[in-house]
Amino acid sequence: MTAITFYISNTKNELIKLKRTFAFWLAVISGIMIPLLFFIVYLVKYEKLIPAEGVSPWNKFMLDQIRNSIPFLVPMFIVLITSLIIQVEHKATGIKHLFALPIPKWSVYYSKLFVVLSSIIASYIYFFIAILIFGSLLGVLRPELNFLEFQPEYFKYIKMLSLSFVASLGIVGLQFWLSFRFKNFIVPLAVGMIMVIIGLIASRAPEAIYFPYAYNILSISQGSNGPQTFGVSTVLVYSVVFFLITSVAGYLDIRRLNVK
Repeated sequence: MTAITFYISNTKNELIKLKRTFAFWLAVISGIMIPLLFFIVYLVKYEKLIPAEGVSPWNKFMLDQIRNSIPFLVPMFIVLITSLIIQVEHKATGIKHLFALPIPKWSVYYSKLFVVLSSIIASYIYFFIAILIFGSLLGVLRPELNFLEFQPEYFKYIKMLSLSFVASLGIVGLQFWLSFRFKNFIVPLAVGMIMVIIGLIASRAPEAIYFPYAYNILSISQGSNGPQTFGVSTVLVYSVVFFLITSVAGYLDIRRLNVK
């Protein structure tokens, strides 16, 4: 088998295993939780949320959910789901078994990283679709809110969520390395939670541009008005660079590690 064949085969196996874990349902639940809460609030308190004449209710409905989710909940979700996916292997000594097989270690490491990224992307998709479904349902149940009278700005909010995902990559790379490196589930989880809180506190400081756990907040608060590197948001550039560095460093560390 070629190296690429090993990688594809490992990735398929990892995706199949993911369906049998809580991490799979966490991605689904996390994606629909905030839209469901907003749906309930709008359903109950609709009289206070009726928009002005000619104003689309979608803008407030979608923007409020994105702004409430991305700064804190998205980083926490990444920390939790990354730790859960790798912990399943640690708990069942699966990593030791995988590394004992005659397959390249890089295919094991990067196929799992692909699964983590896929889970995060899936949660973003669930989130966006849930917003549209619940908004349309509100248009049926509460026609006074005028959801059916307007079309949401799909591409505007898809762009915001896409930028948020790219801004999350720096966290993914580091958390994945920590989760793979430590058998104890608490270590990467505790480190991640502390870093997310620090990111929230430090996000207003100029130095936050060098701290990956603040990038989600910066991607929303700065938007296109933040510093640019080669015509692209510096936050996104740094996030991708940090992801690449930690992904390679993590693999090099795991490759020489004697997994017990």
